[in-house]
Amino acid sequence: MRGYDNLPNEDKLICLHINDMISICEKRHKRCFSDFLNERQMSLALSVLKENAASNYIFWGGYENADRTMLCIYPEYGSAEKDGFPFECLNLKYRKTDKLTHRDFLGSLMALGIKREAVGDIVVGEGITSFFVKSELAAYVESQITKIGRVGVSFTEETVSFDNAAQEFEEKEHTVSSLRADSVVSAVTGQSRSRSRELIESGLAAVNFEIINNADKKISDNDRLSVRGYGKYIILSDGTLSRKGKYRITVRRYK
Repeated sequence: MRGYDNLPNEDKLICLHINDMISICEKRHKRCFSDFLNERQMSLALSVLKENAASNYIFWGGYENADRTMLCIYPEYGSAEKDGFPFECLNLKYRKTDKLTHRDFLGSLMALGIKREAVGDIVVGEGITSFFVKSELAAYVESQITKIGRVGVSFTEETVSFDNAAQEFEEKEHTVSSLRADSVVSAVTGQSRSRSRELIESGLAAVNFEIINNADKKISDNDRLSVRGYGKYIILSDGTLSRKGKYRITVRRYK
């Protein structure tokens, strides 16, 4: 990851920002928080943290397995904990018959001039939606939103059940000659093995949020795979072989 110049500009900026966070934390002996990061940005952050031998940090998005999280880096003597992250969970209530989507809520927040990196997960339930925003914006959001689209909404203390936060997937079955990363990437993206190796070696693929550069890396059951420009996946495999000696895998692609 040291060769930041070879990365797309947005990736390079994330890497430089994480380096700055590490430096500030060391010099000022205080914890540092990032904005909300998506899966790709978390992968980049992890690579930079490992390069700098930083070990006292935590990613947190308000609930377990959140898709968008903030990174907090702590001084050596600090305790990595989930309290004190600078974001708030806001909850909107509306009639259950009104069917609103993630896009509806995100669009309303963007219309207020709020940047995407200031917004965490948006979890849509029946008649209630919970979402995370940076603390400095919470009062502003509460003062501005009375409708989502044409649907009247009101703020409430009630939250959705994050334990049952629904993630929509498209599921497909594939057979692959091996569980090597290049073989699995080829299957999920529809690209050739050689092109898949190029994607991996260019740092465009990540497994469990960690960028990989080795096409030989083995993919295991329940690994989360992301390929920049193609999507995010969960790979399910029990390791059994078909009669032709190929592995059967189930691929869940995030919608």
